[in-house]
Amino acid sequence: MTVVGGGAWGTALAVQAVRAGEDVELILRNEELADRINTKGENDLYLPGVELPG
Repeated sequence: MTVVGGGAWGTALAVQAVRAGEDVELILRNEELADRINTKGENDLYLPGVELPG
């Protein structure tokens, strides 16, 4: 599954899909945010406090 957009809604959708057993690719246009998400395992800009599994 691919989710386009790394805002609160896209991130929440991706998290729920992973929890349901889906393989998810989250596509963001903001490279800096993508790097932070990959490093921290959290979208601290739009969905702080929610751990991104995987």
